[in-house]
Amino acid sequence: MRRETTSVSQEDYLKAIWELVQEEQAPISARLAEDLGVTPPAVTAALKRMTRGGYLRVRRDGHIELSAKGQEIAGHLVLRHRLAEKLLTDVIGLEWARAHEEAERLEHGISPEVAELLLKRFGRDSRCPHGVPLLGGMAKLRRKFGAVRLSDVSVGKTYEVLRVYEKDPKFLEFLTGLGLHPGTKVRVHQREYDETMVLSVAGHAARIHLGKPATQRVWVRNTA
Repeated sequence: MRRETTSVSQEDYLKAIWELVQEEQAPISARLAEDLGVTPPAVTAALKRMTRGGYLRVRRDGHIELSAKGQEIAGHLVLRHRLAEKLLTDVIGLEWARAHEEAERLEHGISPEVAELLLKRFGRDSRCPHGVPLLGGMAKLRRKFGAVRLSDVSVGKTYEVLRVYEKDPKFLEFLTGLGLHPGTKVRVHQREYDETMVLSVAGHAARIHLGKPATQRVWVRNTA
């Protein structure tokens, strides 16, 4: 894998834009400022510099599009991030709720050679601890498994959890307490008026209630 010489800040911007597109959210300056924890003026200045560098362009409607060069760099960084998460959880034994934050620190220092070795070690078809394929990302989950958000599924059917939102440690700790993680089977029994869902989790007797803020952060596939 050839690695473009970029700053850590530039890589963070490119990855954030990539991830917004993967999550099917509009990549605009306001969302970047929120995701990266920086001010809107800082985002505007960074986007101007990166446009001049040929990494992206900002359309008239404010949407940000990565160039081929920007996509390549973002894709490599995202892969290194997922590999770092796998290394932390599968090899070192770090709990999955902390893996994303720690991988943010490690991802920039993984060389292309080490990334290739880690990919060989874990397997090209493997997923990160939160369920995202190391290669292909959410696009692969949608294409190969028909992944949809739990909030959008039908009542009365059984689903397998494919992926969960990884950037909120408290959310992951919450899911751990419920026994919900990639690979878990859940059956949807009821959808309340406020869109709270009543579920049963395989291996657990008690039914659970999940509000829409939680069900929108879980992706599943129909097992029927």
